[in-house]
Amino acid sequence: MHLPQDTTKSLLYMMVELDPADGLDTALEKFERQMIQNALRRNESNVPATAKELKMTRHALSYRIKKLGL
Repeated sequence: MHLPQDTTKSLLYMMVELDPADGLDTALEKFERQMIQNALRRNESNVPATAKELKMTRHALSYRIKKLGL
């Protein structure tokens, strides 16, 4: 299967090692952690800019950063 270049790039930066034995909750947490970490890195740890990129409120992002220990 061939994906457009921009889609492939998006998928590659989202790659997270998931172990089915961990269960869905753990897999979702790992995925969320990786997505937020990558966005924070791209936005040089600027929370408002990261929240905008992730299409969420600054408050919601701050909560998740604290919850995930980032």
